[in-house]
Amino acid sequence: MNQLKQFFMKLIEPLTQVEFYQALLVNILIILAYILMGIIVITIAKKLVTKFFKVNAKKKTHYKIKRSETLSTLVQNLISYVVWFIVLTSILSRFGISVSAILAGAGVVGLAVGFGAQTIVKDIITGFFIIFEGQFDVSDYVQINASGVTIAEGTVKTIGLRSTRIQSDTGEIYTLPNGTISEIVNYSATDVSPLVMIPVSPSEDYEMIEKKLLEFLPTLKDKYDSFVAAPDLLGLDSIDGNQMIIKLLAHVKPGMHFPGQRLLRKEVLNYFNDEGIATPKPTLAKFEEPQVE
Repeated sequence: MNQLKQFFMKLIEPLTQVEFYQALLVNILIILAYILMGIIVITIAKKLVTKFFKVNAKKKTHYKIKRSETLSTLVQNLISYVVWFIVLTSILSRFGISVSAILAGAGVVGLAVGFGAQTIVKDIITGFFIIFEGQFDVSDYVQINASGVTIAEGTVKTIGLRSTRIQSDTGEIYTLPNGTISEIVNYSATDVSPLVMIPVSPSEDYEMIEKKLLEFLPTLKDKYDSFVAAPDLLGLDSIDGNQMIIKLLAHVKPGMHFPGQRLLRKEVLNYFNDEGIATPKPTLAKFEEPQVE
């Protein structure tokens, strides 16, 4: 019983001394100073990085500007990780904790779990090449395939070293591990030329339609900024008993693949209505009741 009492007295004794609270206060102030210094360094570094990329962006194209924004975010995140790591190791060293011993222990643990973390390593390596090769950037419209199957399509929201987030046209957010991204279709990297199929009634005079379209299509470039050149008339694609299909080629800005298709289709159909050019009408098949003998 006396030994237990002496043990608790030894624990409580430092709490009764003024020097203990003085040392505690000094350590708390030092920790706060480290944290404040880390916040200041990160804030200044992020502003310098942002300013650097903004200055360089003035001499770049729209595509390279988006790439600069992606790299700017990545560099800022790396700076934050490095600074907070230095702050943490400095605080631990202040309390006499050996950082090298922790790192050595972490190396042993990392080696033990490394075989089970191969997927994460693959994600990080793939993410590194996606970012630094500029395969796609934030705000690009992309289609992501894996083994020939589309797994996500939409606007890129964020790109990280481990995963990428893509928002579909209907609002869903896809979070994809970078290691699963094997095939990329980027609709925002360059000007695109989507195909547009326009159906018309087979009773219409195609020669007349072609002549009218050749006069109408060049007006769209001046009417809409989305078009980088006047749409092309490729000709009559197919014909059957119900419709003729006229094939057009739109030339639009990066990222306007699908909006460009919709815009050209709308304008041509409105033009056909104004010119009295008929579009196919659905036909009803007659149903004959079987005769009963």
